[in-house]
Amino acid sequence: MMSFIFLHQKNEAIKLTNEVRAKLLNIFDENENIADAITTRYTTSLQNGRCEIPALARENDEWHWRKSNDTADDRGSLFLNKEPDLAERCLVSSALFVRQNIAKSDLSTKEGFRYIISMRQKMFYFFSRINSDNFAIEDSKMFNELPFYIPTMPDYYKRKLTHKLTQKGTVATPIYHDLITRTNAYSVVSFIYDLNSSTVPVAYLLYDHNLEELHGIAKTLARQNKWVKITLHETDSPNKLCIFGCDISHAFQANVESGLSSQFKVVTHINIFASVYHSMMFKLLIPATLLLFMLVMKLTSRYLTSVARHTLIDHLTGLYSRKIEAELTHTTLERRFFALVDCNKFKIINDMHGHAVGDRVLQMVADVIKQTIRREDIAIRYGGDEFLLIIKTEHKCDALLVMERIAEKIARRSIGVNGDVITSTISYGVSKFCQDLKTSILLADKEMYKMKKQQAQTPAN
Repeated sequence: MMSFIFLHQKNEAIKLTNEVRAKLLNIFDENENIADAITTRYTTSLQNGRCEIPALARENDEWHWRKSNDTADDRGSLFLNKEPDLAERCLVSSALFVRQNIAKSDLSTKEGFRYIISMRQKMFYFFSRINSDNFAIEDSKMFNELPFYIPTMPDYYKRKLTHKLTQKGTVATPIYHDLITRTNAYSVVSFIYDLNSSTVPVAYLLYDHNLEELHGIAKTLARQNKWVKITLHETDSPNKLCIFGCDISHAFQANVESGLSSQFKVVTHINIFASVYHSMMFKLLIPATLLLFMLVMKLTSRYLTSVARHTLIDHLTGLYSRKIEAELTHTTLERRFFALVDCNKFKIINDMHGHAVGDRVLQMVADVIKQTIRREDIAIRYGGDEFLLIIKTEHKCDALLVMERIAEKIARRSIGVNGDVITSTISYGVSKFCQDLKTSILLADKEMYKMKKQQAQTPAN
């Protein structure tokens, strides 16, 4: 049972790991789509040759706007080390255009921290407003060591014509300490191209995954799993970010891993003892085990009974077949009456209309029998057009009353065949249980033939 509980908890951890991975991949996909949109706008803007951007301020050899939060009209924050030329202006205007459309979109990352680094000069454009006190281009370790953080420049078409993350070039930076949030982070990297002249990127579009954001993603998905710890690991280094359950101990640990890219993997650590202890199944282990055992026994018994009964059923009528005789004990048959039923002129119906119509007549008779007898009574298709009813009652008059009702209902029923109306009647004989099943049926058979003889002597109306 303990193993069963842990396997259940491990499956929950696998599901959680995949959910975290799917969320992170969705963020990457959205960043890719935004980079594609900027690429398209940038390429067409350069063809037109006119790209207007808001006026820039100059301060200490740095060109900028939106360095502080005192402006109502928000366009994000832009930092350059020289006055922008046409290419830089078109890049910024394209980013502004796409940014405005992101605000109206249903993307999940429109409130995320996203920015562009230009490769042609030292330029940062942040989609959000930032305070300049927390940032300066010359202090940017990422820009000053750009080949370390973003080592490749993938060809546009090779990057676009694959679904494999490992073949898309660099998809994320290594883990670093972010100057703005003052926490460890890593950035998803997408690329902006000028498709007029080159398939090599001209700028990077980055989306920052800081600890606060990662904690929020994992907390939403992990909920109250106090036995789970989720970390993001670099595949080629010991660097990692703990994003959920960072206080979970490593005792009795089992890990579930899922690759995120060629650089990162999501690892969910399971504290085995805690996972079992916090399981509701563990808290109800003894009563649940007992109840489960009782339920399994009951279901097994019911299933075996169902299987056994299925082998005893006549498939045409749904009544018991003669195989049921082997199951009928002397105790079951005591204090019962036996009624043997025969369909009158059934051979004529078969000969005139065929066996298919004959089968319908038998089914109609069986339906009337099932609807009339009680739950404790037994109805058997005894052979051909004969039926045997074993009726639980103390008095023969009660058994006869049941048979009279069955006979009346059958006589009122009819079957339409090719414009003809076919009716049927029955003959029956009733006897009390005597000695054994065979003797009791013989006595009922004699009574039935008495009725048949009487019916033959009675002139038809």
